[in-house]
Amino acid sequence: MIFEPDIRAVVFDMDGVLWHSSAIHAAAYRGVLEGAGLVMPRYEAIAGRRTDEVMREILAVQRPARKDPDARTIALLTDAKQIRARELLRDKPPVAPECEAVIRELARSKSLALASSASADTVKLFLEVSGTGSLFRVVVSGHDVVAAKPDPAIYAEVLRRLGCQPAAAAVVEDAPYGIQAALAAGVRVVIGVEGTVSREELLRAGAQRVVRTLRDLITQ
Repeated sequence: MIFEPDIRAVVFDMDGVLWHSSAIHAAAYRGVLEGAGLVMPRYEAIAGRRTDEVMREILAVQRPARKDPDARTIALLTDAKQIRARELLRDKPPVAPECEAVIRELARSKSLALASSASADTVKLFLEVSGTGSLFRVVVSGHDVVAAKPDPAIYAEVLRRLGCQPAAAAVVEDAPYGIQAALAAGVRVVIGVEGTVSREELLRAGAQRVVRTLRDLITQ
């Protein structure tokens, strides 16, 4: 059994876990960055991170003339990437197989929450198209916290809103930055989902268990 009876709450990351959006986000990043004359990094290295922080880092590395990248440029690149990603996500929503069924089953015995570095608009889109909006007691987006993963702020905020101690919580993540954030928040059980990165990378980041599909969460 992955979730023992004393685990009261299960917190899900969204991208790469509940919908298979990695290819879409990578394409959106690539289109915006190449259009701005910037080089797209390996997507696995930026997966799970907030877009504005990724853009700031890319500008600092690829345009080092300025010590502090221009805030307006960061905002323009961030907005362009998020708008393009939402267009692609809306056109063909990549909801993970059995997402609603698995979430609905877990909601019968656990308090569920969503903790995503994505924008509030993107999270809202997912909740609408996946049919899971009513199943999460707490939803926190990247707009709700100042510091992004791997900082533990987003998971600390989710647990605060749930009224749940870290020792009674589990997190389901697909990226090393997210796993590190959950561990830094003191979450007792951190589960990795294969896909965005390899099983080995998830275990190396600190995941206690790794599953291949969402259904594994209720059958193992």
